[in-house]
Amino acid sequence: MATLLASVALGVLFALFATQNTSPVTLNFGGRTLANIPIYLAILIPLLTGLTLALLFHIVKGLSQNLTISEQKDQMKNLKKELAEVTKDAHKFQLENTKLKTENGNPEDEDSI
Repeated sequence: MATLLASVALGVLFALFATQNTSPVTLNFGGRTLANIPIYLAILIPLLTGLTLALLFHIVKGLSQNLTISEQKDQMKNLKKELAEVTKDAHKFQLENTKLKTENGNPEDEDSI
């Protein structure tokens, strides 16, 4: 609802601006000349072009961030798997160490598992 109201308000403002600024102007771009362009078009067309380009840059930035986040999530998943495997191996080595100490007749360590 707020978007609709904002759109209607901007449309009314655009209509007022366009009806009050119909004086023709001449625009020069390097070697090109555009004659008898209404002043409201000379102002609003570059504004809309700039807003469109800003939107495109925003979309590209968002896609880039989403790809980066996705890659980081995959990397975290792989690191968690690797951590689980290393923890499992460490536990196996602790058990094997305790077993060898017992077989060799070494007294049991209070800190061993």
